[in-house]
Amino acid sequence: MSPNRERILVFRSRKWIKVRLLCYPLAFAIAIRVIGAVWIFHLLSPEGKFHTPWMDANPHLILPTRWTPIPLPTLNWLWLFNAWDSLHFPLIAIRGYIHPDYVFLPAFPLLIHFLGVLIGDYWLAAFLVTQAFALASIVVFQLLAELYMQPKEAVYATLLMSTFPYVSVFTTLDYSEALFLFSILSTWYFCKKGRILKSSLLAGLASVTRIYGFAIVLPIFLEIAKSKRYRKLLYLAIPVAFIGSWMFFCYLSTGDPLVSWTDETYWIFDSKFSLAQTILSQALKGVIGCCTLDPGILIAVGLFAYLVVKTWQVDRSLWAYSAILFSALLFTVINHLSLLRYLPFIFPIWLTVKLRNPSIVAMCVLLFVPVGLLLWLYAISVTFIG
Repeated sequence: MSPNRERILVFRSRKWIKVRLLCYPLAFAIAIRVIGAVWIFHLLSPEGKFHTPWMDANPHLILPTRWTPIPLPTLNWLWLFNAWDSLHFPLIAIRGYIHPDYVFLPAFPLLIHFLGVLIGDYWLAAFLVTQAFALASIVVFQLLAELYMQPKEAVYATLLMSTFPYVSVFTTLDYSEALFLFSILSTWYFCKKGRILKSSLLAGLASVTRIYGFAIVLPIFLEIAKSKRYRKLLYLAIPVAFIGSWMFFCYLSTGDPLVSWTDETYWIFDSKFSLAQTILSQALKGVIGCCTLDPGILIAVGLFAYLVVKTWQVDRSLWAYSAILFSALLFTVINHLSLLRYLPFIFPIWLTVKLRNPSIVAMCVLLFVPVGLLLWLYAISVTFIG
């Protein structure tokens, strides 16, 4: 066999192995979604008729008096993927923005709108957009993880990230988290590959998907500065233009360019203080006062804090991103339960998970999957989970 022929066969073999490794977490995620949907659908159909509380139109959310009636999902199974905030995105795609919906940034509703126009069903469009980006984010994370660890370690890290209950649930329900996770991961992947233009465009997408998406500009800036390719800094005007365009639209619509932030006050129902503010204020009153905080949330936040610190060993630019974003969330998120939703999406923490023992990975996945399915069930039929 000629040397060239041998090299081609080796290349093809390695490429097939890589494709196969990429398929494992992706296939597992699809299986969990299908099995979970069938199980929950059956569970919520005690008399042969599927029903969730959210199928009963909330007049304050679904049918605002100043707008014409909004068509609800005609496919009952779509209610498996809709509850709480997820309902707002198709509504914005259908009717446009009204107060207090400006808190939901436009990237996800726009994608729903464009696909909804094509297929004629905005609710189905929301489902398709969510699932497409959720599954794509699993592939992108694994490709990114391979830049920091061995391929098998990357597979294990991807399995843990994608099955972690809050990541799994909020990329299964029709929330903007799936699009945000994909855009933020792709931003950093292309940055590490030196494709700063693509990275900056995706950073712009992240910036108009979630309010804190603009933070990804920081590690890109640090990477460019470290490589001394200062001309590339001009590309960072792209995410600035994205968020600036949204603020300009807000100004034209409401007279307030910061309405995405001011509309946040509408959604504050209980505490008026973030977790960090609560801890500081109660610490001034004595250690006993801190016992009023939910210990489960404190333990979870402590675990995420540990993982954020560990990102220093993985990538110092990502450590700066993780530390600043973690601190910002602690000081700005008023609903403490929502921290359990936001913190797992600080993606660099999953790059610190380098496991080689498949038994440990299997035990974690066997714990994560049923907890995630229960959270999914609770989200659509019982209570708010974040």
